[in-house]
Amino acid sequence: MSEKKKCRVVCLGDSITEGFGLREDENYPYLLQRALGDGYEVFNAGVTAHCVTDELLGDGRVMGLPYVRTERYAQGIAEKGDIYVLVLGTNDAQDGMLDDGSAVDPWGNIFSRRENFIAHYERILADIRRANPAAKIYVGRPTPILECIWPKHQQKYLDVILEKIDEIGRRNPDVTMFDLYGAFQAMGEDWLHEIYQADRLHPGPEGAKRIAGIVYEMITKDAEKAKDAGAE
Repeated sequence: MSEKKKCRVVCLGDSITEGFGLREDENYPYLLQRALGDGYEVFNAGVTAHCVTDELLGDGRVMGLPYVRTERYAQGIAEKGDIYVLVLGTNDAQDGMLDDGSAVDPWGNIFSRRENFIAHYERILADIRRANPAAKIYVGRPTPILECIWPKHQQKYLDVILEKIDEIGRRNPDVTMFDLYGAFQAMGEDWLHEIYQADRLHPGPEGAKRIAGIVYEMITKDAEKAKDAGAE
């Protein structure tokens, strides 16, 4: 008897997905794999510090670190996953301010190209659809930015990016949206400050557990609905 095919889940994202500052067994895709069990195969395609935006400066240099130019992104698309979970946009909410606050580096001022964010995000969605037209796609609103030690990252910029992610959801009815930002905010300021890492940008182990739990519940509920619909 042939072994039942596993459902492939590909987690696309930045450092929140890759697990910056966390042990290998603490990032959310790892915890998601453990929760989903043997019927699923979870691939962590997160790459720290990378952004959705893929633009050039006037001198021809690539701005920032575009996620779509990474090998890990290419691998995630090549997986032809049955499910794609996207948590992106945090690194598009930065203005390139130097750590000492003295000046803005145009190379890192990704927020200045925010008007093109939706087009760049929808390129990723198009890549997924080409790889597997039947893939289920989940798009997440990323976690809050607190009083980040790197002044270039600010919540006021993320507020704008969140609006654009909401617009992506409206423009792409085949995509299922989920709200990490709202789920984290609902836990209150004390909880947020307790579970974030010292940089006040990245959730710590408790935050990764909460992300994994939200994604797990979403995937399993939809799987149960699909199963029930198939039985009718």
